[in-house]
Amino acid sequence: MQIDILTIFPHFFDEFLRHGMVRVARRSGRLDVRITDLRAFAEDRHRTVDDRPYGGGPGMLLKPEPVFRALDGLGLETGSEAPEGVLPLLTCPRGQQLGQRDLEEFSGARRWIILCGRYEGYDERIVEAYPWRRVSLGDYVLSGGEVPAMAIIEGAVRLLPGVLGDQESALRDSFNEWTGPDGLDHTHWTRPPEYRGRVVPEVLLSGDHGAIEKWRRESSKQQHSDRVELRESSTAASGSSPDGRQDGAPQEVVPGEQDVEQDL
Repeated sequence: MQIDILTIFPHFFDEFLRHGMVRVARRSGRLDVRITDLRAFAEDRHRTVDDRPYGGGPGMLLKPEPVFRALDGLGLETGSEAPEGVLPLLTCPRGQQLGQRDLEEFSGARRWIILCGRYEGYDERIVEAYPWRRVSLGDYVLSGGEVPAMAIIEGAVRLLPGVLGDQESALRDSFNEWTGPDGLDHTHWTRPPEYRGRVVPEVLLSGDHGAIEKWRRESSKQQHSDRVELRESSTAASGSSPDGRQDGAPQEVVPGEQDVEQDL
C-alpha cells in the first residue's frame, strides 16, 4: 500500500512513522508513506498556503492553488473519479464518522491520498473538485488533519496481511469478527496472578479452554453493557439526546460557531 500525505507540517509524521505497526509494515515493504509539503507548491516567496475568507470572519482558509497543484503531481484529476484502487481521503465534519468497517475497507486500497487541513478549513473548491471520501473522527474540533491522518493509518495498517504477528489478534479485537460489529473485547489479565490484593479470575488459571472461552464471551457482553450504560448516563447528565435536542427543544446553531477551527 502507498499512502501520500499532503500537509503544511511534513515533520509532524517523523516519529509516528518510526514506531509500532506502521514501522513494521514499512520495514516489510507492505507500506510506503510519502509526505508532500504543500508549501512547496506555493508560488510566492513567502510560500503562502492560506488566505482570509471572502465575506469576512475570523481565521484563514487553506488556499486552492497549492492543493490543486500538489494533487496534479499525484495524478488526481478534478471532476473525475479516482483511478481504480486509489482512495482520496478528506477529514471534515461533513464526513462519515470513522468506524472499524471503514478501516477494513480502506486497508484494501492500493493507494491513499490524504489531505490534512489546517486553519478554519478548506476553500470549498478543494472539497468540490475531487472525489474525496470524507471522514470524521467525531464531533469535536482539532487544529489540523495530521492527527486524524495518523489515527486512520494506524487503524488500517494493522489490518494488512502479515503486519500483525498473529492475524487472529485483529479478528478478536473490538468491533470485529469475534465480538460482532458493535461488540467490545473481553477484559485481559497477565502475570503476576496476584498484585496488591487484586487477583486474576480463577477460571483463567484453570487450563479449561472451554470454560475460559465462555468466561471471555460473558466478559465481552459485560463490557458492551457497561459502555451502553455509560453513554446513557452521559446523555442524561448533559440533557441532550442523539438527535441534537436538549430538554425536548431543538438546539440553536450560531452561524460560524462550528468553524472556529478545522473540524475533524
